[in-house]
Amino acid sequence: KDYTIITGGRDTQKVVAKYDLQGHIQNMPALTQGRYYHGCGSYFSGDTKVIVVAGGKDGISDLSSTEQLFTGAAAWTTATSLLPRTLFGVACVSFNNKVFLTGGEDNDRNRAEI
Repeated sequence: KDYTIITGGRDTQKVVAKYDLQGHIQNMPALTQGRYYHGCGSYFSGDTKVIVVAGGKDGISDLSSTEQLFTGAAAWTTATSLLPRTLFGVACVSFNNKVFLTGGEDNDRNRAEI
């Protein structure tokens, strides 16, 4: 079944929710660290889908952290490796079982790397 997952946001920083064409299906486990202006993508680890969020802002700081949620898990985990710097306003693309993070800003400088 097709669905969309919405993560975080300025007013709903820790909320993660699943929607289909009929509307809200369910809330999923909340993010460990609230965030907005972040990137989100997914990949498969074996048969398990993994959702990833990276970068963004939390209302106080710009973030370099990454969290992941394995399908069926009760909570998000913080990945051990951080982004190379704080990034917000990024875009993510999931392709060929990889998550690519591109663009965004750090300390008011626009970035163009992938």
